[in-house]
Amino acid sequence: MFKSYTQLPFVDEKAKVNASYYVTKLLTNLIKDCRHLLSDNFVFQQDGAPAHTAALVQDWIKNKCPGFIRKNECPPNSPDLSPLDYHDS
Repeated sequence: MFKSYTQLPFVDEKAKVNASYYVTKLLTNLIKDCRHLLSDNFVFQQDGAPAHTAALVQDWIKNKCPGFIRKNECPPNSPDLSPLDYHDS
């Protein structure tokens, strides 16, 4: 099994995580780590948080990641985004 880890990002105290902050402070390092660990052999997918779905962010990631699933390409209730936990009682 392949195990790799990215750096742990920290959000500045009292920071508002908007699209600009997300790209400059968080995504830049995350994508750099993904490339270092996986080359260009990864697919980047996000949830529906406002900072993730902003046009600035969607365009930035599209230009930086060959495998990017845009917000309108994945249904909001996809099992890939919200895995179900089955429990036998």
